[in-house]
Amino acid sequence: MSEKTPPKDAHLNPDLHAVHDDTYGPDQEGHDPMETVSVTPAKNRFWPRVWAIVTIVCILIAIFLLIP
Repeated sequence: MSEKTPPKDAHLNPDLHAVHDDTYGPDQEGHDPMETVSVTPAKNRFWPRVWAIVTIVCILIAIFLLIP
């Protein structure tokens, strides 16, 4: 990890100082988070259509109310 330099106005907010966490280092072993990602097939494909219909209805109502 590279050390980040604090912003030049860090003295205004003491929480903005650079902190380095030494509990984890390059010698630590772990798993790649992308190995545990699973994608489920898209169920409920009707929701985009529902939102499109709702949007169109709202636009039609707005036009009806705005035009005297």
